[in-house]
Amino acid sequence: MPALRRLKLKLSAAAALTAFTLTGCSFGATIDSLLVPPSLSQEQEQIYQALQNAVGRDIKLQYPKTGDYLSAFILSDLDSDSTEEALVFYEKSGLSPSENSLRINVLDKKNGSWQSICDVPAEGAEIEKVMISPVGGDSDPQVVIGYSIVDQSDRGLVVYDYNSESLNKRFTATYSLFDIHDLDGDGRQELLILQSDSNAAGATAAVYVPDDAGQFRKNQLSFRSSCTGFSQVLYAKQEDGSAVVYADMLTGVTTIQTELFRYDGEKMHHILEDESVVSETVRPASCLTLDVDNDGTPEIPVQTVFPGYEGNAADQSIRLTRWMSASSNKLTEKYRGYYSVSEGYAFMLPEKWQSEVTAISDGLTGDIVFYHFTGSLSEPMQELMRIGMASDHDTRDSMLEEDYSLLHSRGNAYYFVNVPESSDSLYIPESDLLSCFLFVN
Repeated sequence: MPALRRLKLKLSAAAALTAFTLTGCSFGATIDSLLVPPSLSQEQEQIYQALQNAVGRDIKLQYPKTGDYLSAFILSDLDSDSTEEALVFYEKSGLSPSENSLRINVLDKKNGSWQSICDVPAEGAEIEKVMISPVGGDSDPQVVIGYSIVDQSDRGLVVYDYNSESLNKRFTATYSLFDIHDLDGDGRQELLILQSDSNAAGATAAVYVPDDAGQFRKNQLSFRSSCTGFSQVLYAKQEDGSAVVYADMLTGVTTIQTELFRYDGEKMHHILEDESVVSETVRPASCLTLDVDNDGTPEIPVQTVFPGYEGNAADQSIRLTRWMSASSNKLTEKYRGYYSVSEGYAFMLPEKWQSEVTAISDGLTGDIVFYHFTGSLSEPMQELMRIGMASDHDTRDSMLEEDYSLLHSRGNAYYFVNVPESSDSLYIPESDLLSCFLFVN
């Protein structure tokens, strides 16, 4: 490591420590005391005033935790009358113990001013997620709300419809993760519910579609492994318009694996029918399925070791990632390389490097260094390339002075590469390696 960069890193660390000491920072402050509710827009202020006029002033707005709707105020045309209604989540004090303090109010604009139309108790302790969409053959949108019920460990969802006068419960279910998507390519949306293991049954995926009588019809698929929860679902659109669902499921405290399935309008089907193939997708929980090359089809980042690390736990943070695609009941390697989840980039190994190159973390700089592997990590090896990061201007400028090339920047993160010239048979010029980098997240 060049002396200039070592010196600047030490000075930056000392300056950061001094600044922290001088500020007199205290860990006594609570998270709640640091959170400030977002300011309301003029229209939201009008809605809030109308809500207070209807239900009283002793209220506190509540916000969904995940999803596209993260505001306590949701404006949407709930009854297909070409005008928007307001859906508001709030908590009311002073109710009896038997009443849920979390409530939902629907307001509509009448003669230029907002008015409360209906007010109903919520079906849980907190709002987890809200989706508004037609489901099945319904032309009017459904309001689907996911709630946490007890200590945020149990979750239930309710499908509501709104008929210009009231918000009506139409369907309820427990869930670990839910989504609305056109799964069979018929142009209509289905409700997808993923459920982790319970005392009564294993993990499942279920598709719900309302029939002609308005009753939600269920089609269910059982997963082959135990599951404590789900990290995400992704979709790959097929030529016929249907979707393959990628479900990243938690199989342990620190591991996930991916189940793939599809719905053909009548039944659900596994894509990987062989359970042993599914088990090949087990990996660290941080390695979520990702469409790393933006081609519309997700890849599964399965991890293994670089050459020289077999049976060696010296540095398990340096892992070789194999990006796998799935079809015809098998997994096929699409790319392989180094993937930094925390830094948000992937380097795909050139073909002639794939079985001949290993990677080591430079203990002084933190750089990831790629070497021509000659049989042992302890033997001298030819350096082929190093990837470095900077998070401040001083380190960035030092690296530029040391002949690193700036690849990419994102906020205060700067990504660098350095390729020393050599006569090694695996030498590839820096300009030819740039296309091997992909930046994600």
